[in-house]
Amino acid sequence: MITSTIREFTQAEKKQQIKRLPGLYKRFEHFVLKLIVIAMILLAPLLIYDYFRPVASGTQAIYCIIIMILAVAIALWITKKFEGGFSNAKQIHAIQTGKVEVVKVQTTRAVKRADFEDFGIAYYVSVTEKGQQKTLFLWGQYLDILEDEKTFPNTEFEFIRKIGSEEFIDFKTSGQYFREEKTLPPFDKEIWKKGVYPVNGQLLDISIDEIN
Repeated sequence: MITSTIREFTQAEKKQQIKRLPGLYKRFEHFVLKLIVIAMILLAPLLIYDYFRPVASGTQAIYCIIIMILAVAIALWITKKFEGGFSNAKQIHAIQTGKVEVVKVQTTRAVKRADFEDFGIAYYVSVTEKGQQKTLFLWGQYLDILEDEKTFPNTEFEFIRKIGSEEFIDFKTSGQYFREEKTLPPFDKEIWKKGVYPVNGQLLDISIDEIN
């Protein structure tokens, strides 16, 4: 069985999420990296043109100054538009006013998917939702730790996540450990190329017996 409820962040969860936000130095570091990438992209056509038809050094200097100004402007726009600028104010506000999803699971069946290049092992967990047999997909290095501790797979567990997020804020087991029915090979390279694999916390509309 699987159930889901929505609630506000607790104070402890708010502090935990705010603590994880990148500091000013880290944000500036990301800005510099973006600036370098954008500048290289903008400079590439000029360098190619100059290779075939050399441009005077004075003209090159002018173009380089213009390109760097443009690169800084684009990097600043991206940082402000998508990352909230150099402060965490936007992210902190989202945490203070946001909500989380609490998912509780009861199960007796699980199938393991072997790790692929240190992405972490995965588990398919059999669940029932509104009378229908479905499969919960869990994936990540947190499962390696739980497996080593012999606490997962587990008959009862819950996880908390921001709504729509693949990352879990918390994951707790409260039932009994049991062994998975079988272990499947890692996803092959073709699946990685096509990107047709499920994501952590995704509920699949198939029964666990259809997993292969």
